[in-house]
Parts: sequence; structure tokens; C-alpha cells
Amino acid sequence: MAHSLITRLLAAVAPKDEKFFNLFDSHAKVLVEAAKRLAIISSAPISEFELHFAEIRSLETQADSIARTILLSLHKSFITPLDRSEIKDLIMALDDVVDYIEDIPTKSSLYGKGEFTSEMAALGQIVLRAAEKLAEAVNLMHDMTNAVRIIEICGMIGEIESDADRVMRQGMERLFKEENDPKTLIRIKEMYELYEEAVDRCEDAADVIHGITLERI
Repeated sequence: MAHSLITRLLAAVAPKDEKFFNLFDSHAKVLVEAAKRLAIISSAPISEFELHFAEIRSLETQADSIARTILLSLHKSFITPLDRSEIKDLIMALDDVVDYIEDIPTKSSLYGKGEFTSEMAALGQIVLRAAEKLAEAVNLMHDMTNAVRIIEICGMIGEIESDADRVMRQGMERLFKEENDPKTLIRIKEMYELYEEAVDRCEDAADVIHGITLERI
């Protein structure tokens, strides 16, 4: 507690270090690009799967590189704009989103690249909406006079997560009514769960941002 207080007091009087915020922004932009590719792959012809999957893998590698840079910078920086634990929690939460986005086509490929359902296409768009809102909130963290807007955006991400739950339930209901092949049923069920997890991880990251923001109001 004392160390945290000292860090914040030093940060208040020290020149503002934008390095971490810029890196967060860079990661959030990669996250949105990965979500865009997921939205495309979720509704594109199966013949385009490998192209978009390769892009998602490349973006996941970029996100990991930025995350490592942030974590390494923590060991080299005496003064940080946020508590060290907050920086670590936020970048890990953001990176989890990208990991889950990559998990979706990875799992699809493992099962044999079956067709994506209409609910998966809808969930892909929902993941993108959540990712875009998350990136907006991250960008606003440069200046905590944006606190009210940041908290508002975090609430929006919670509402988007509720939309994902609804679409997933609809998809599950239709799946168990219409599908008789066990392998297909297992594949689609697990895919739905991964989409939902991707949105859940967006909400988790929003919760971290919400907590950081509340500490500074």
C-alpha cells in the first residue's frame, strides 16, 4: 500500500511518461484488427479461411510482442503512469482477448474447417464491437479527465457481452434441435463457447480499466 502511494505521488510530480499508454494503444489497435479478421472469417466462404487465419496468427504474434515490451519496460522504468500491478493486469487482460480470438479459427481448423453458422457470424460482429469499444477506452486513458466517458464505455462493453450471451443461447438451442452428428455438434458447441469467451475477456479487460479509472476520480 505504501509503495503504491509513493509511486502515485512520484508520478504526479514527474514528467508524464506516454510510453506505456502508447504501447497500450498499439496493442488495442492490433486487437481490433484481429477482431475484424475474425468477423470476416466468421462469414466468409470457407475457401478464404486460411488467408484470414494466417492474418489472425500474425496479429496475435504482434500483440504478444507488444505485451512483452510492456512487461520488460516495467523492470526498466522507475516511474510509471499507473501502478505496476495495474499495467501488468491491463496488458495481460488485453492479450487474453487476442489469444481467444486466435483460438476460434485454431479450433475450427482442428475440427476440419467446417462451415461457420449464422450465429457465429453474428458473434464475430459482437466480438468486433466489444474490441472497438475496448480500444476506445484504452485510448482515453491518456487523460483521466475522460473518466466519465471511460466508465460509460466499460458499461457498454457489459451490454455487448449480454448480446453475445443471447446469440449464443439461440445458437445452442438451434444446434441441439437440428444437429444429429456428434462430431459436428461438439465442434459447433465448442466454437460458440470460444466466441463467448472472447467477448467475456473484453469485459474482463473493461473491468480492469474501470477499476483503474475509479482509483483516479
